[in-house]
Amino acid sequence: MATSKLKTTNKISFYLNCMARRGIASEQVLEGTGLEQEQVCSDQFRPNANQYRIIIQNIIALTGNPCIGIALGAEFKISNLGVLGYAALSSSSLAQSRELFSKYDALVEHIVTPNSEIIDGRWHTELKEIFPLGGLESFAVEEFVSRTIELASSLTNKPFPILEMRLSYAPPENMEAYKKRFNCPIYFKQSRNLIVWDISSLDQSISLANEEVFKLCEQQCQLLIDQLADADLLSSKIRNALVKNPGEFPTLEEMSKRLKMGSRTLRRRLVKENLTYQQILDQTRKDLAIQYLEYTSLTPKEIGFLLGYNSVSNFRRAFKGWTGNKLTDYRNND
Repeated sequence: MATSKLKTTNKISFYLNCMARRGIASEQVLEGTGLEQEQVCSDQFRPNANQYRIIIQNIIALTGNPCIGIALGAEFKISNLGVLGYAALSSSSLAQSRELFSKYDALVEHIVTPNSEIIDGRWHTELKEIFPLGGLESFAVEEFVSRTIELASSLTNKPFPILEMRLSYAPPENMEAYKKRFNCPIYFKQSRNLIVWDISSLDQSISLANEEVFKLCEQQCQLLIDQLADADLLSSKIRNALVKNPGEFPTLEEMSKRLKMGSRTLRRRLVKENLTYQQILDQTRKDLAIQYLEYTSLTPKEIGFLLGYNSVSNFRRAFKGWTGNKLTDYRNND
């Protein structure tokens, strides 16, 4: 098996392929992003938050389907995950594949961060936005849950039931797609997005389990992770860690432990990039603040809390220092 050639399909490329099967051209999907199809297919392609938002908006408008995320998730195949998919396919059980996905999560492209836990015999996943999605949060949740069902079912050749869904957004006008795909109690306008799975499913064996192939593929996954670690600047790793853990802004010492290095080493390596940890914190907070103001209805107090400020006045002062502007310059209803 030439595992080095088993590349992951990036999310935007996947969307373009799905739309092409519907007779929708890539140019239409990418309109307003400044992107071209050749860029999207590049190994180095990394879309920004605004490009994601525009593409999702275009997909919903072009298909006329507000629940298109469900359909796209159902079209996702294990082969789209590259060597990670083949490792999962050769796992002994769904439990082992779950551990695999958790260990090599950096190889999977997300627009929501899944945090899975087993507590008191219940297996649940909380989904959090990596960047503000505004009214597009439902698309991201629909796609993730539908994709998870598809992947788990394809691994075991058995149904993968959901026990319960608690969703932070309002219900769609037409619930038919939700009922058909998810087939479980669904509660809307909740405090967070929480999916409860059937924990007994973890015991299901995988039809193509192969220990030797699994070991080979996992070695390739580790190699890819190591390559990513070597290629990324330390500042990029820090930004990614901050964005993937909304509401958490650790101290330099806490971040150095998270990145498995000493605080002096972290400082020294950032000096080589002409940056300080505080500069990265401030820039990340600034970027997130602007996105929260433009794409969500969160109050300044709520945004300040998410950015680690214990008072809205401190947040206002910090924002003025970052941008030279007031919050009202980005939101009329402040």
